[in-house]
Amino acid sequence: MSSINSIRVSEEIERDILSGYFKPRERLIEMDLISRFGVSRTVIREAFKRLEAKGLVRAIPYRGVVVSDLTVEEIEEIYFIRIKLEKIAAQLVIKHITPHEVRELKQFSKEVEKHLRQKTHQMIEKDSQFHQMIFKACRNSYLCELIDFLRTKAHIVRFNAWSLPHRIEQSISEHREMVKALEKRDLKRFENLIVRHLTYSKKSYLSQLKGMGEA
Repeated sequence: MSSINSIRVSEEIERDILSGYFKPRERLIEMDLISRFGVSRTVIREAFKRLEAKGLVRAIPYRGVVVSDLTVEEIEEIYFIRIKLEKIAAQLVIKHITPHEVRELKQFSKEVEKHLRQKTHQMIEKDSQFHQMIFKACRNSYLCELIDFLRTKAHIVRFNAWSLPHRIEQSISEHREMVKALEKRDLKRFENLIVRHLTYSKKSYLSQLKGMGEA
């Protein structure tokens, strides 16, 4: 029972981290979480271990558990790998995606647009689901897991991107262009959109990080 509860709790805390409710470097208070979820300290600590394994939190001596942030070097390494993997996935998606999957993606993109324009608390989750739908079509579950792991690891960069001016409209435009590229099976265009999407988020965050003197 403890294990089941810790999975549920870790999933809810993960959603809070990815949505920006819990900010990078913010300390997660055990007693607050115990009260919120109505579980034992053991369950909360098991949940912390699950989140730490995903790179979402870090245990710091004499301070406790805090939401992870990333150094410049870590961000560069993560995005170097992400671009390589997502370009490989793009080739497989173009090869395997069906007209039915493209129609489903196009329909779902309209739902994502609604959440983005209204800035709902689900907008980051919906955006992630859109990209997961795309890469699922690559028909390689291990590749999807790696991409998803790195996307989660880079949560701080992704969340920061949504605070940038015009980012929501830019993202909506990118989604539409991705769907069009998939409809036409235009690999070069699809790859360029993926690289542009990742590079923009990375460079914007690194620019802010260096501006704060944290590089």
